[in-house]
Amino acid sequence: MIHLPGRIELPGLALREPRLEDAPALFAWTSDPEVTRYLSFTPHRDLEASLAVLRGWTRGWAESGGRLLPCRPLVYLIEVDGVAVGSLSVASLRYGYELGYALRRDRWGQGLVPRAVAGLTGALFERGAGRVTATAHVENTASHRALEKAGFSREGLLRRYFYFPNLGGFGDGYLYARVAPG
Repeated sequence: MIHLPGRIELPGLALREPRLEDAPALFAWTSDPEVTRYLSFTPHRDLEASLAVLRGWTRGWAESGGRLLPCRPLVYLIEVDGVAVGSLSVASLRYGYELGYALRRDRWGQGLVPRAVAGLTGALFERGAGRVTATAHVENTASHRALEKAGFSREGLLRRYFYFPNLGGFGDGYLYARVAPG
């Protein structure tokens, strides 16, 4: 079982456990329809929705002690200059570990997601993971580029694999993966 630290320092950013006081920062990106377009939830309508999500994320860390338990994701916040600007989740699944992420729109195009994804993937490999995956809607080309910059390779097409409430139904996604060296 992999045990992750509550904070991972990376060049220009940190991955850290969420805190309830992060609700306004979280609301800044979860309320943005452009950010949530390819995500599995509709935009948050109020701060309470973001606070409820944070309660679940902080409870996940408290209950697991940083251990990756099957089908119980842990969520890091992506922090830049002391401000939470995005999230990066990791879940232990049957065939490895799966990542998911979101980033505040005014931080797009700055290389934060590739650095965060590569950093967490490296931490997983250091702790014995053999395979890390991520999926992205077929039209989400920015996400495809971010994963490729983080060293992931596209492995295939997952037909009607995701439900996208902001796009009105099920959609196709690309599966990306990185395997541990050796």
